[in-house]
Amino acid sequence: METTTADHIRAEVKKLIAEVTEREPEEITDTALFADELGVDSLMAMEVMVAVDKKYKINIPEDEFAKIKNVNDTVEIVQRHIGLSASA
Repeated sequence: METTTADHIRAEVKKLIAEVTEREPEEITDTALFADELGVDSLMAMEVMVAVDKKYKINIPEDEFAKIKNVNDTVEIVQRHIGLSASA
């Protein structure tokens, strides 16, 4: 089974954000605000959410997704949902 440690999720999320923002993953910090600092618009954000959902076989509800502001938020929510689907 694929590893889903916080570090692994963090690296994946940074890779996805880097792709949609045309940056290098190293440029994206854990606390950089997606919209304000990285220029992630709602379409880019949706693209990242769909990719994360598919990769980890989870389904993050839109209301929760709307609260995600940076990489740290994403890691926390992904881990919680992985835990939920594992116990389901």
